[in-house]
Amino acid sequence: MTATNGPVTEPGFVTFGMLRTASPQAARELVGLITAEVTRWVRHTDGFLSARTHVGVDGTTVVQSGLWASEEHYLASFPHHPEGSVLHTLSERPEVLSARVCSGVPAAGVRGPAADRAPGLVGFAVRRLDGPGSARTVLGLLARSGRWKRTSPGFVSATPYVSRDGTTFVNCPMWVDEEAYDSYMGHPDLHEGLEEVSRLETAPPAFLLCTVAADIGAPGQSR
Repeated sequence: MTATNGPVTEPGFVTFGMLRTASPQAARELVGLITAEVTRWVRHTDGFLSARTHVGVDGTTVVQSGLWASEEHYLASFPHHPEGSVLHTLSERPEVLSARVCSGVPAAGVRGPAADRAPGLVGFAVRRLDGPGSARTVLGLLARSGRWKRTSPGFVSATPYVSRDGTTFVNCPMWVDEEAYDSYMGHPDLHEGLEEVSRLETAPPAFLLCTVAADIGAPGQSR
């Protein structure tokens, strides 16, 4: 990937599994379990493109994202797979205190000056909206924010994902390190944009800041 002033566009359908665990040790064990299952069978299913396992900076939250060629590929390959008993029952494990699953289609986002570098920190901002109209407005606000994000030092990219009904909006900004994150969060235009978005939300947003624990591609892909 090379730096550009154009929008970030990605194909496919993305799922996010967000699991809060009882302790950092439980989170580490969950990461090992998830990555082993993705490596063993998920990455070989039809339409699978990539998966990334993240751990919250609090050490107790695990976020698993999966990119598929389409929602149809995902539905045909993953939910009813005969090898899926472990991943399909993660929320029932005693060390998992809560679980949330979101999904959406990637939309045009913003690419930063560090777009050719691996992310050191990944954010997940989950927002509840009242439908497609509000989702389009939020996408417009994100595009407008590109005027300063494209020059924010150490900013990699931000890609939004919108659910089919337009009620769930997940934005995933990425930075190379903590210094880049702090610089981005301190920008004066950020808070103005967040205030505009908050007027469209139907519930308080959730935000997770994570490091990357594993990045797994389909067979034949270099990650």
